[in-house]
Amino acid sequence: MKTFCVKVVVKLKPSVPDSKGESLKNTIESLFLVQNLTCRVGTWYNFKFDAENQADALNLVKKIAYELLTNEFAEDFEIRSMEE
Repeated sequence: MKTFCVKVVVKLKPSVPDSKGESLKNTIESLFLVQNLTCRVGTWYNFKFDAENQADALNLVKKIAYELLTNEFAEDFEIRSMEE
């Protein structure tokens, strides 16, 4: 068994309005006089677990992301890193 450390980022699909991102954008623009700011909000997760190999680890993380972390209609996920 090997220990894997994985980072997963979940964010809204580009076609889905991001009310938190819009609120943050408006606050930043008003407080710091920033113009033409784009802001999207997401969530990241770190996992550390044992698996036989990298393929098994990847399959487990994908299953977790599809079944628990994301709403398939509104969100996408990205595996940002996977280290042994």
